[in-house]
Amino acid sequence: MADWFGNWYWMGGIAFLTLVATCFSYIRTLYLHLFSRVVQTLTVSGFQADAALLYLRHHYTVSRFGPRTYLGWKLFYRPIRRVQLMPMEVTSEHGRLYWRGWVPVWVTKSTKNTPDLETGVTANDYQYQTLNILFACGTLDPDAFILAATQYYNQQTQVYDATDGRRHSIRYIHGSAGMTMPDVSGGRGREAACPTSGSDIRGCLVNRPLGFEFSQLGLDPNQSRSAIDRLALGGEAQLLVQEVRRWRDSEAWYEERQLPWRRGFLLYGPPGTGKTALARAIAEDLDLPVYVFDLASLKNDELQRAWNQMLEQVPCLALIEDIDAVFHGRENVAVASGPALTFDCLLNCLDGVQRSDGLLTVITTNHLEQIDPAIAQPGLIGSRPGRIDRLIRLAGMDEAGRRKIAQRVLRDHLAVVDEVCLEGDDDTPAQFQERCARLAIALHFGDQVPHTPPPAAPRSRAEKQGLSPVAVP
Repeated sequence: MADWFGNWYWMGGIAFLTLVATCFSYIRTLYLHLFSRVVQTLTVSGFQADAALLYLRHHYTVSRFGPRTYLGWKLFYRPIRRVQLMPMEVTSEHGRLYWRGWVPVWVTKSTKNTPDLETGVTANDYQYQTLNILFACGTLDPDAFILAATQYYNQQTQVYDATDGRRHSIRYIHGSAGMTMPDVSGGRGREAACPTSGSDIRGCLVNRPLGFEFSQLGLDPNQSRSAIDRLALGGEAQLLVQEVRRWRDSEAWYEERQLPWRRGFLLYGPPGTGKTALARAIAEDLDLPVYVFDLASLKNDELQRAWNQMLEQVPCLALIEDIDAVFHGRENVAVASGPALTFDCLLNCLDGVQRSDGLLTVITTNHLEQIDPAIAQPGLIGSRPGRIDRLIRLAGMDEAGRRKIAQRVLRDHLAVVDEVCLEGDDDTPAQFQERCARLAIALHFGDQVPHTPPPAAPRSRAEKQGLSPVAVP
């Protein structure tokens, strides 16, 4: 009899546990509903989590008690004009208490069960995170809080108070093409969690800075010298600058005429002619964020994801440098094995179905003959407007350009400007600037005595190259 009751006892226990396990989700849901009558929980993810943190930092008072978490990013600190380790406080996974008046709000951060958005592509969010926000029922309106945080986040990303209104930054986009799995999972983890340039501070605006203000980071918004004015530009380059400035100021004009508000340029010419320098100077003067795409390291999905995220920041500039080093025609010559970027995917990004108003695309190459006509071909109008609208050749400088650089670099020794301009007649802009810098350093430290050369008759190109001039009868 005892064994019979014992068996029924164990069978009843198993049945009860089975019932509890079957109904556990319902019991848990019931418990959460009952608990929410006292304490309510908001779960916020992705960009909305950034908005919530930014709003909390500016509109709530953080408690001085509880666990603290700090990190440091190397950023350009304007007062000393150097990249420094800048400390800041971040939300702890163990939680932090915020106050607004007498209303407490408990915030915890979790990175569990979130997509691995950082693998391979640094164009993704710096810290994809999920926030759990707990508060006493009735002390906070969840919808009103989310709407207020969203509005404040959107307003800040438009006026950029934290950076004195400056939007310009440089962000490098690379992927995992040609890498092994250990390289992808191990080598990119730390890199993906950091800014990709010293002036890119968007990923840390939700944190609390220690000992500095965000407005002290990055480029000086009040600098009087134009980046374009520091360059010696030829006629074609000057026309490009004029066209881009007009494009930047004509958004309403394009919209009224139902024209896509975007432009694409391909800059070609020998190395050292200032193709990249011109593109970055334009972005700096027009206050555009720059996205530099390393096509050799990107796969199709990585480029598409990064390109789509870039379009969320328009107006901006997409810079693809030395495309001839990646594509010869339509063949990807940069990746020997494994998945690599295809030419069709690149074309779809340049002129795909997604609207790209506000995008300025600049592609550079040293070898125009290796560029597929689907991207660009010589002529007044690009092969397909919307991808590349114009081709612009950058070559050597004229006398006015050389004199501009020489007078800037050799401003303490203007007597030698005529001579150095004559000697550097065949130099590229980079070579001529180096020529002037070497001479200026030598004169500055007394290695060379400045002198005023006697007037000389202009030499022919044959004489400058050491060839015997041809006598003309």
